[in-house]
Amino acid sequence: MKKQLYEKMESMFHLIEHDYHDTHPLEIMLYKLARGNTYNMRVVGLEGIKKFRKDHADCSITFKPNHLSEADFILLGLLFREHKMRVVTEGGANLFIEDIDIFKHVIPNVINHNFKPSGANQQLSIAQYLSSRGAFKVFREPVEIKQEDGSEIKLGKKEILSLTRAYRYHLVKEKEMYVTFPGYSEVKSSLLELLKKNGMKTGRSYTGKIDGFHHLPFQMDIEASLYTGVDVYIIDVNIAYEQVMEDENFSELTRMHDAGVSKKDIYVQDLGYIIKEFISDKKKGNLSIKFGQPRKIDTSFLKEGLVSRKIKNTAYKYAQETFERMLSMQPVFPANIYFTAFDENFNRIPARVMKEKIDDMRDHLRTLEWGKENRRVDLHYIMGYNHHVISADEIINRTFNNFRTPDRHVTDIDGDMFVVYNKDVAQQYKNHTAHFFESMEKVSKGS
Repeated sequence: MKKQLYEKMESMFHLIEHDYHDTHPLEIMLYKLARGNTYNMRVVGLEGIKKFRKDHADCSITFKPNHLSEADFILLGLLFREHKMRVVTEGGANLFIEDIDIFKHVIPNVINHNFKPSGANQQLSIAQYLSSRGAFKVFREPVEIKQEDGSEIKLGKKEILSLTRAYRYHLVKEKEMYVTFPGYSEVKSSLLELLKKNGMKTGRSYTGKIDGFHHLPFQMDIEASLYTGVDVYIIDVNIAYEQVMEDENFSELTRMHDAGVSKKDIYVQDLGYIIKEFISDKKKGNLSIKFGQPRKIDTSFLKEGLVSRKIKNTAYKYAQETFERMLSMQPVFPANIYFTAFDENFNRIPARVMKEKIDDMRDHLRTLEWGKENRRVDLHYIMGYNHHVISADEIINRTFNNFRTPDRHVTDIDGDMFVVYNKDVAQQYKNHTAHFFESMEKVSKGS
């Protein structure tokens, strides 16, 4: 990026920049209570990252997680702050709502109707709150922004890309640690207005399927490292849920979009649902957050001859490698096995056949090594006290604990047949671990 263009974009940083503040201990405590009310959390690899940062204070670090829930944003931010790690996080522009106030609208309408702000000065918009907690904004479509002085700034696709790229340079130059969500999904519906050509939807997956990591965030990281002279390290992150918080709400968000409901109202529905899930008194699910090893971006061969082409090719390489590393860390939950046992249409399945299929998958997973590095699959959540994979009956029981309850009737047994009532939800959990069963499906079809 030429100096003149960078300086022009720098003058617009106020449209997207973060304003990181320390969090009050009471707020951290409330977040921890909400998380503890919702999830049993397991964290792997973070201590190593903390040590690495201590030993490499003179670099920039980018975290690249999968993105299955809006809760990812909250849970990662809380985890980093608990461990006194300054990490800023990219968020879609739809999150940064200026005209909804935390104290006047969110808490009274979503959490407690009896809540009254303690004073006239107790005001904080969602946009202000996110910014002060270290979130920076990314626009995904052209927009006109009205400023305080009444003037308007128009951002087309070209300006959005330049602004995002310039801000990435800024983060790297300041040797920040930052999170970007590079995942995308191939979808056939008109889901949200984030759709790109060929049905590409960036950001959170509504189907549980992530079809790779987009190369562009990695390209920006590479360019920023190259032009600032600051080393950038990539860390793959896997966030896995036994139960995705908004799994049943995705269909409602899609319906609202198709009905022409405003983006703000869709996000209010989305945010309200998530907050209510955090504070509701329901059974806990398991949550896994795993961090990979830092990998330094090698820019030594990018300084002469066809530099732009080399950068783009290198970005594709890092995107593919990081995506595969993220997938290899995915733990297997009982529901992943249970819903995978159904056929692609989730037709009814006899109990005997269900148990036979589950036993086949148990045998498959016991020794499965996946990815170029041949990593053993994480079976932590399906292991019994004796370090053996739990039985088919126990896998079914544990699935029913989360998906056949009075308020969540996703599946059940009808006579001697297992049945799925909510195929969209079931498909999500099938998709989470589909990569582990691809070889098994090929053998099955071949026979």
